Amino acid sequence: MTVAWITWAVDRAELIAGLSGLPALEREVLVLFYLEDLSIEDCAEICAVPPGTIKSRLHRARRLLRDHLEEKGFQR
Repeated sequence: MTVAWITWAVDRAELIAGLSGLPALEREVLVLFYLEDLSIEDCAEICAVPPGTIKSRLHRARRLLRDHLEEKGFQR
């Protein structure tokens, strides 16, 4: 049980570090979409950009975060 908790804490710490390392625009859409559970349309309204821009930012943010985590040894 303790080992699983430590692994989860390390994973969470790396995720937070990865989010912190993202450019502000990409970090914003990840937080709005995944953590605040908003739709693409709601994110677009909040960010004052078209929905297509939100989709592009989400794609880029996911790629950047995935690259960061893979550099740290996490696998898909």
